[in-house]
Parts: sequence; structure tokens; C-alpha cells
Amino acid sequence: MTIIDCDAHVEESDETWSYMPPEWSMFRPFAVTFPKDTYFGSHDAAWVIDYKIRLYAANPTIMTRATQKGTSIPIQEMKDIPGRVAAMDAMGIDYQVVFPSIWLGVLAENVELEAVLASSYNEALAARCAESEGRLTYVAVLPWRRPDLAIAEIKRVQQRGSAVGIFCRGMEWDSPLTHPDFRPIFAEAEAQNLPITVHVGNGTSPTISRMLEGIARPRYGDPSPHINPYGNGIVSGPYVQFAFQQILGSDLLERFPRLKVGFMEAGSEWTVPIIRRLRERRHDFIDGVLGNRVFVACTVDEDLPHIIDKVGVDFLVTQTDFPHGDSFREDHLQESLAERGDLTNADIGKILSANPARLFTF
Repeated sequence: MTIIDCDAHVEESDETWSYMPPEWSMFRPFAVTFPKDTYFGSHDAAWVIDYKIRLYAANPTIMTRATQKGTSIPIQEMKDIPGRVAAMDAMGIDYQVVFPSIWLGVLAENVELEAVLASSYNEALAARCAESEGRLTYVAVLPWRRPDLAIAEIKRVQQRGSAVGIFCRGMEWDSPLTHPDFRPIFAEAEAQNLPITVHVGNGTSPTISRMLEGIARPRYGDPSPHINPYGNGIVSGPYVQFAFQQILGSDLLERFPRLKVGFMEAGSEWTVPIIRRLRERRHDFIDGVLGNRVFVACTVDEDLPHIIDKVGVDFLVTQTDFPHGDSFREDHLQESLAERGDLTNADIGKILSANPARLFTF
């Protein structure tokens, strides 16, 4: 069985921005550190982009937290491709789809800068994936607020090779993915046979970010503050669920009848009540797209028999989240699913192999 990891990550580095045009190089991101004895703790670094410290973006690898993941920094940054492939072999992974880390938050208010950063990131990932002899692929990032630039970038990365999908968050800026402005992007993704992959993200809506900024931060002597500096993560999963409801409840998939969509790193148990309600309104359509054009990444510890009984197995894929160090990390997918004892070999094969191959056209 060919095992496909549908959602791994790269930790971006200075090399990620080395493909920026010279006229933009002065705006390249750089990392800064914070004193280790402050409330940031081991999260003691952040990227500076577009004149702002981006606390809700990815973790620079100069952060203490990066050294605590049990994976070397060059492997996290995809500078050591033989080491990355060896790690995949140790996990029993044949192919890995690489997602960004820094794009989980808002990168820049300046959309032209965001477009330049996206192009440099995509070029860096294409170059590194090309060293893996086909084992590593990636999803391309886009400046969604500028559909014209996004479409041009889709065409460019498709010519470059290695990209197998398009990355987005559950909301782009303050707009749902079903906003009419995004339709040209979906049309181009469909034309290029690239699925849209909706991933969890922190702080992608400025309005929600401003709302959370009003919540009290840690106070002196408070050992357990009720929200930490990275607290925007509390809405990252609901962003994905919101996008799922919006996309399946709208005419988007009918407008673009060959477009595929994956929903990543938000679990899958929440699909049961949402799909039950959607089936009440459009039963035949919902059952027609699940597992053919719509896929959701489950985690190995969810109530998968219940999901399979109520919704089906053909829409489920899964991920390692490697090399991130949060609760979604699962290095040994096949062993973990088999050890449960409540899934058939056929179901495990679909989740690990057949379904991901349909989503990403392996």
C-alpha cells in the first residue's frame, strides 16, 4: 500500500525569501528573539514582516521551541532533503504533501508584498521538492486578495512543477471563500487540476484578530493566564468548519464541477452534524461530492467508526503534521490506525492511500 501524508509542513527560513526580486529584498522577512524569561517562554522568537512582529505566524527556527521537536532544524526547514526522506521512511510514508507554516497567519497588509513573498516561497519549495525524486510535493500559496496576481502565480507554479494543490485558510482576510471575488481563482485552479486545500490558520481575519486583542493578556504573578500571546489559535479550527459549511452549502462546487477541495488539520468528527443538516437540503448532491471532490483530514484518535457509519469512509484522508510539535502530530499513521482494532483493513487502505490519491491525483 502506498501511504500518502496529506499534510506535513516546512518551517520557513531565510532561504525561503532568497527568490525575492532585488527591488523587494529590503522587505524580506527576518526573525527577532525575545528574552527567555518573559511570558513567551520557549516561543521566544517571531518573524518581522511588513513592519510588524507576526506573533500569529509560524515559529522561526531560531525559537527555542524548534529545538524541542525531536527533528533537526535542517529537516524542519527542508534544507536536508535526504534527511527528510529518511524521516519519511522511518514513519512509513511514501509521499508527503508539504504545507506552509508561516502562512497560517496574516503575513502582510501590503498585498503586493504578500504576492512577492508567495512567489518566493513557492519557488523555494519547488526547488527543494525537486531534490526528493518525487517523494515530496507541496501546495502553493497565493495572494488571495489580488485574484489577478493569484491566477498568474497558479499558472507559474504549474509550469514549475511539484505543486499538487492550492493553499488557503478558512477565511481570506475578512471574506469567506465563497465570496464572488475568489471565483476566478477557483476557475484557474480547476483548469489546472489543482485542488483547493483549506487549512487551519491563526489570525487570518483582521476583524477577529482585533476582537481577540481585547482579551486580557498574562498579568504579573498569574501562573495560568486564560489566553496566551498565541491565543488566536482558538478560532483556527472553526475557520475550517465555517469554510466547509459555506462551500458545501453554496453553489461553488456546481459552478466549478471538476474542482476538488480538502479540509486539513481540523479533525473530522464535526462533519457528522454538518453533513446531516446539508443532506436534509441537498442529499443527492452532498453524497455525490463526498469522496469524489470533497475530502476531510481525520486524526487517528477520533471516533472513526461513528464517522464512517454516519457519513462514509471515502472522504477521509489523514496527516502526520510533521515536523510540527502540537497535538495533531502523528508520526506513525498506519500503525496507529491498525492498533485501534475497530477499523477494517479496507477502510485503513482508503484513508491512507486511495482517498489521498484521488484528492491530489497521485
